[in-house]
Amino acid sequence: MPRTLKRPEQPVDPYKLQPLPVGRPAAVYYRQSSEGQIGNISTTLQTVDMIEHLLQQGWVRESVFMIDMDAGVSGTKKIRERKGMSTLYDLIETGQIGLVAAQDVDRFFRDVTMIETNIFIDACKRSNVQVMTPVMVYDFAHPVMGSSHMKMFREEAQRAADYLEYQIRGRLVKARHRRSASGMWAGRKILAGFMMDGRSHLPNGALNPDYRKYKRFDLYADVVQRWFELFKEQDGNLSATWRRIEHEGPYLPDIPAGAVPEGFQVTDHLERRSSFTGGLTPAQDTLRNLLANVAYIGHWVHKGAITQFNNHEAIIPLDLFMYAYNRISPTDFYGEPNPQYVPYRPWIRHDRENREEPKPTYAYLAYSDDLPEYPHKRLACVWAPLPKHYKYQLSHYPYESNLWNIKAAIVDALVDEMVLERLKATTIDDGLWQAALASLESVDQAEVRRVQAAIKQAEQTKDNLIASLGLLTHAEMVARAEARYEAAERELASLHAELSRIQANEHQSRSLVEARPVLETIIARWDEVPRDEKRDLFEQFGQYITISKITRHTKQITVHWRDASTSDRSTTHRSLGYFWGDEDIEKLHTMIEGNVDQVDILRAFPDYRWRALTQRMRYHFGKGWWKSYKGAKKYPRDTTWADTEEAQTEAAAEPQQPMPSEGCTDPPRSIFCAGYGRSWRLQSENPAAMDAASGGKPHPPR
Repeated sequence: MPRTLKRPEQPVDPYKLQPLPVGRPAAVYYRQSSEGQIGNISTTLQTVDMIEHLLQQGWVRESVFMIDMDAGVSGTKKIRERKGMSTLYDLIETGQIGLVAAQDVDRFFRDVTMIETNIFIDACKRSNVQVMTPVMVYDFAHPVMGSSHMKMFREEAQRAADYLEYQIRGRLVKARHRRSASGMWAGRKILAGFMMDGRSHLPNGALNPDYRKYKRFDLYADVVQRWFELFKEQDGNLSATWRRIEHEGPYLPDIPAGAVPEGFQVTDHLERRSSFTGGLTPAQDTLRNLLANVAYIGHWVHKGAITQFNNHEAIIPLDLFMYAYNRISPTDFYGEPNPQYVPYRPWIRHDRENREEPKPTYAYLAYSDDLPEYPHKRLACVWAPLPKHYKYQLSHYPYESNLWNIKAAIVDALVDEMVLERLKATTIDDGLWQAALASLESVDQAEVRRVQAAIKQAEQTKDNLIASLGLLTHAEMVARAEARYEAAERELASLHAELSRIQANEHQSRSLVEARPVLETIIARWDEVPRDEKRDLFEQFGQYITISKITRHTKQITVHWRDASTSDRSTTHRSLGYFWGDEDIEKLHTMIEGNVDQVDILRAFPDYRWRALTQRMRYHFGKGWWKSYKGAKKYPRDTTWADTEEAQTEAAAEPQQPMPSEGCTDPPRSIFCAGYGRSWRLQSENPAAMDAASGGKPHPPR
């Protein structure tokens, strides 16, 4: 093949500055060191003025990128520690811009080590990106001036770092620390309840001995003192105190005009408001720190240590403050262990191994829709240390930690019953099992052929792309071809994984044959099945459990099966310690006073024995009520509705699920249980819903 020739390159004048790359996009980088500087004159210079400067140089507004994510970020941080600088660096590396502008070099870096500065210079040189400031354009890729521009840029960055190190930190910050250590306010947030005396001289011309020290601010000090009193009234319970303030106050009032004397300054950083009333309140952690802040008794803290005792006026009585301090702070004023430390209630987490009851079978599978703003909220599984049992609990943090709860053993027992009923409803037929076996094998073979054909097609696509890459020269077309090649590789990997999964599932046909004795064994020895395997079995047949509060003592438990059907149970706390709701009490009273037959009353309250109902009547309406009862009563006092002949007759009259006939041609509906490696045919109450939910295929493990 003959050698291809190209036009000779035009010589470049090494002493002539390169023109600005107005044909390529440009970026403007903006950075401020602190939040307080945002919006000052420097912000205008770095944003509005720099963009206008680029427009005057020939750029159009659409090709100028504004990178302003580093507001309030120090220039000493590394490139990847700053979101804006990281974005700018990626634009440079990928060649998406031809120039980056900033108000000064110190906007880019204040790096003492110069490591990040050199990384930035190297990226700009390799991508031929120029750096512009209002007084200089740095071209690190210039054949002659490039090294000189690098040196100048490094010197400017070094000068900015030196200024930060020696002027800001070495002099200004050091002076501020010295002032703060001596007990004078040095620019920190002013504590609520105080105001800072900023008068250097008194009205008579004398020096102010309290210059830049705290003074009592009555408008806030009275509220803060009331918070300390509430903490004591709540016996040192911080959470209860905070909830009381959150709901009822007292709140910090808005500061009216003229409330702060001339020459004084008060806090302006408090912004949090109550979720209930909108009053200005502290957060719970803020309240904790406030109640242990020794500034309220006149001491001054610098760098976590008391440097000046009795430095300013105290606004909280000493005994009231020490009550709060000794219940919050584990250390004394000198950092030593506080011998008077008495926390409200030290939390001791007991080992789970020492709990007398195993973890509930269906923990974290139960939900509730009782909170309209949080539908389908997962119920917490909580250990109750006093009664020593687990419970499912609906919480609404942070305002109500326990809306209602129910003993986990009650729920688990009812769910076990529903799962067992589901298993007993499963029917096994030889003809259907053989049909399922043949159907499964044919489906597997068809899936294997489909995936193998897709793999062959993806490999052919990769070969075509490799052949075409050698013929492409346009950068965009090459990039698109590479992207298609990577997509083909990802698709090929996905297809191989799918093929492996299908081939791994070929053992299901053998599991079908073995399913009958396993199912019979599980049903016969259900009480011996371990909790973990009961949970695994539930997850194959069911999706989740919902628990709803009917009354204070009655809960509705619903299991949602995978075939879109449901099973329900209700449970009632039979303890006399649970009071009935007004509706149930009135309903029972009306039926008794109306002489309704005993059977009808038991039907209305199926979870209670007749004895429990009479005890309710005695509790609410006194003794002797039964003397006036004239309703038909034919069952003893320990009878429930399920024990009556009427209940058994109604149960026998209910239509039974039809059994499949021998000539049934419907395809078997099977659910695969990963926990046992078996598939069983489930006689569904809703075959159409099951077909819609499963697509006529076995359900995969959840």
